[in-house]
Amino acid sequence: MNRISTQPASVAPGHIQFLDSIQPPLPAGEYTLTATQVVKDLPGETSDPVYDASQQLLVDGPRFALNPAQIHMVYPPANQSGDFSNSLPSIVFSNFSLPWSREIDPSGAADAPIDGDTPINQVPWMGLLTIYSGDLEGTGSKAGTPFSVSVSELVNPADDTVLPPDLGKIYGPMDNKVAVVDLDISYFQAISPSLEELPFLAHSRVVNTDGKVMLGMEDDGCFSVIIGNRLPNAGDQNTIYLVSYEGHQAHLHGSTIETRYQKIRLALLGSWQFSTLANRGSFLNLMEDLCKPGRGGVKLLQMPDAEVAGELSPLAKEALEIGYVPLQNDMRVGERATSWYRGPFVAAPTREDAAYGPYHFSDHAMHYDPEYGMFNHAYSAAWQIGRLLALSDAAFSAGFFSWRNDYLKSLLQEAKRSVTQKQAQALGAEAVDGKRKRYSIVAGLQHVLASDFSNVDWPKVPGRANEDLPGLLSDKEQQAIHLSGDDPILFIKKKIQQQKSEQ
Repeated sequence: MNRISTQPASVAPGHIQFLDSIQPPLPAGEYTLTATQVVKDLPGETSDPVYDASQQLLVDGPRFALNPAQIHMVYPPANQSGDFSNSLPSIVFSNFSLPWSREIDPSGAADAPIDGDTPINQVPWMGLLTIYSGDLEGTGSKAGTPFSVSVSELVNPADDTVLPPDLGKIYGPMDNKVAVVDLDISYFQAISPSLEELPFLAHSRVVNTDGKVMLGMEDDGCFSVIIGNRLPNAGDQNTIYLVSYEGHQAHLHGSTIETRYQKIRLALLGSWQFSTLANRGSFLNLMEDLCKPGRGGVKLLQMPDAEVAGELSPLAKEALEIGYVPLQNDMRVGERATSWYRGPFVAAPTREDAAYGPYHFSDHAMHYDPEYGMFNHAYSAAWQIGRLLALSDAAFSAGFFSWRNDYLKSLLQEAKRSVTQKQAQALGAEAVDGKRKRYSIVAGLQHVLASDFSNVDWPKVPGRANEDLPGLLSDKEQQAIHLSGDDPILFIKKKIQQQKSEQ
């Protein structure tokens, strides 16, 4: 039996590990705990007495209902609209072994294979069904609306044409209420996965979001995921049913069911709805349409010369050909001018030129052409985009602000030290008043108290070890940056790249 440990090893920051399944230590079911003790060499006994004891155990778990707190998230989001037509529905549980906490076949052996080497205990006992609005509407709807019955009615429906699950032994009161849904047999077998497909529709993942870009991903740990097998219907309201397949392992897609059954009854564990917008074409189709004659005919990311009135100068013609566009530039002084701009997507190959930069701020990266009297904002815009991308990185921004605060504190302490030193020198200097010399109070106190405090072993707080921080700059490096006027961020970037190349 190929069992995966209950708690997989932790992963590195910013990484995610996918697992086929995480088996619980004890799946739900009945167990017998036995103990045998043999007392040897007992005086007066011809044989060693044997003492046996046994204890019946019941491991219970979710079966007919789920705790909402175990649902970490659903996708597509509930009660939302969007372009979800190419996304399979999924649900994430904070309980990392929930899909395998009980076996889909209650009466079968846990290690019985379903298709070669896959044991039955690696088949999830729950799944997602995608229901279109047309399947729910009308008197002859294929998918009925959910309703509540007792556990007894779940396994023994009053209608003989309804196929119930074969759950084996039921634990707990039979009159407990259960949410169920009845589906047409043919419809259910058309949209449900086969028994062999179920293991591929569930998995576990171990997530560590430390160091990731701040996109709201703040949850670490182990999770289990159930994925649906049917895409949502475009331009329609879709309903997702989280159902229990326990006892229905012989009724899934591809199986043969007695003709006397017309509907199948499933225990409903949860549901949500969302709306999918009408399909407006894929990105590839839209881009291909742009390049077709009569549909734009765009070949490069550049402004067509035909849209520019009058004769173009050589500079303007070259600028338009390589992707620049003239835009109105509202300057800080209130004047308006026309400046060149080019985005990060270019129509011609580019190369890195070390002659540009470093730039300490975005305006520093503005280029000016004195011959034509025009500014070029391409580099200043790129500088701004780069800064935003850097600050959106959680690890980099935290290290950068920590370095900046340490640097500012060192400057402040140096300034205070300089002021204190000057004040002490002024107070402690000798002052001539006629023929008498007098010393300041500070100088006198220093002379009196110096011997008392010189040998005191003051407690010290150990400083933080920052040897491995890439943003740590030595005093010599800080002084070199200050004298040269270089950009500290660019210096740190070059230092990190050099460290990586030396590793």
